[in-house]
Amino acid sequence: MATFAEIVDKVDALTKDEVEELKKIVELKWIEIRRKEILEAAREGRKEHLEGKTVVLSTPDEIKSYFLKLVTDED
Repeated sequence: MATFAEIVDKVDALTKDEVEELKKIVELKWIEIRRKEILEAAREGRKEHLEGKTVVLSTPDEIKSYFLKLVTDED
């Protein structure tokens, strides 16, 4: 596999159109990576919810109370 430095050197030899196409390919790859990360985070969130590890805060008072306990280290 080529090193990052070798790839960068190869980019210098590309035409403007080739660089534009490479840019599109890299952007699509980045989107694919982020989608996988988001999907994994959603799966983890669902798992934590099913295990009862999530907290549901519905009102401003509940939110305030929850974070006050976090700040003051109360349980």
